Amino acid sequence: MKAIVEKSLFEIPKQIRMLLWALIGLGVLMFVVGLAIGDHEGVKRTWQTFLINVVFWGGLSQAGVIMAVIWQLTDSKWGRPFKRLAEAFGAFLPISFLMFIILFFGGHILYEWVEKPFLHHGVAVKAGWLNYHFFITRNIFWLLLMYGVSFAFIRLSLKPDFGFARTLIPGWGGTLADKLLKGYNNHKDEVVRMELLSRKVAPVLMIIYAIAGSFISWDFVMTLDQEWFSTLFAAFFMMGNLHAALGLLLIVAVTVRSKLGSDGEAYITINRIHDLAKLTFACAMAWTYLGFSQYIVIWYGDLSEETPFLIIRSMIQPWSTVFVIVILWLFVSVFLGLMPRTLCRTPNFVRAMGGYIALGQWFAVYLIVVPSLQEPGHYHIPFGLHEILITAGFGGAFALAYLTFLSKVPLLPVSDKHLCHSWHGR
Repeated sequence: MKAIVEKSLFEIPKQIRMLLWALIGLGVLMFVVGLAIGDHEGVKRTWQTFLINVVFWGGLSQAGVIMAVIWQLTDSKWGRPFKRLAEAFGAFLPISFLMFIILFFGGHILYEWVEKPFLHHGVAVKAGWLNYHFFITRNIFWLLLMYGVSFAFIRLSLKPDFGFARTLIPGWGGTLADKLLKGYNNHKDEVVRMELLSRKVAPVLMIIYAIAGSFISWDFVMTLDQEWFSTLFAAFFMMGNLHAALGLLLIVAVTVRSKLGSDGEAYITINRIHDLAKLTFACAMAWTYLGFSQYIVIWYGDLSEETPFLIIRSMIQPWSTVFVIVILWLFVSVFLGLMPRTLCRTPNFVRAMGGYIALGQWFAVYLIVVPSLQEPGHYHIPFGLHEILITAGFGGAFALAYLTFLSKVPLLPVSDKHLCHSWHGR
């Protein structure tokens, strides 16, 4: 275990750090230029790309923490080596909160109901919910609550690991460990205390995520089309977030396994990589199932306020082509790619599939958001510098936050009683 602790602290290579800052700079520049010199369509396109990335990267970050919560709640041994790697997704949450705050300034561009409320027989029947002050207030509340409890959960997980690391290597962790371990007493007692507290916080966070995640997906995404609604939408959207998070986790897990060498391979074994790939496969099936369930109910009900959302995406060009591509991408190819046992046990293939899945989920969010912001009969696929550079900026910010966090903590939950070698060696 000492070898794991020794190899945990690392410096982000200067070239990678500069590359990530360059991506962030390009993203910020594109966002500012898009708002400053763009015409009405250009400004709308800038905000819509910003929205896609805020909900995608923010949702993905929270979903990573939720994966750690799931492993905590289920007492899973196989998932323990990935717990810290999943918790590190939370490093982006403060940036995500800031991005949501910035997004509020584009609300009058993105949400039709801000200026033209939905009327039913001349009555603004949704005005009680869809009014902007209430929209901002309730979402700040949900974000602060969900992110705050997430940080509490991560802190409880980190503390005993820092304590254990210091019993192995005095002074390990520097000032961050000093701050975190303030008031830390006997290590064995603290491990038990933190475990008990984690067991209390984890289910609370799970419930908050189910409620807050639903409200956030309804408010920021579903209300882009204020006439449309679906009771399954929140579950479908959050499953997409989990799927994307698992995709990125596959990339990180294989990379960390390689970095730690034989010490890491004893914990992040081929069997466990296989298990993580199977969970990602199952998530793809669940995401498809929820999407189809939503589709079939709306098709069968044939209600005028529900069907346009799906008709635009699945029957009208050019979006119907994107619709088919997304299904082939996230269902058919993932099904075929992660079904064979041999492929799931090939680290480099699994890592490539992880990136492929995360990118596919970004396009799924793109397909949900963009058609809702276009005028009927004027459908087109805007994809160019706005989408590429702003997305690159978010990706750079996420990667920088993630790597910075991971470089200062034990890479594995070293004090966790469930962290153990694989029973089958590989």
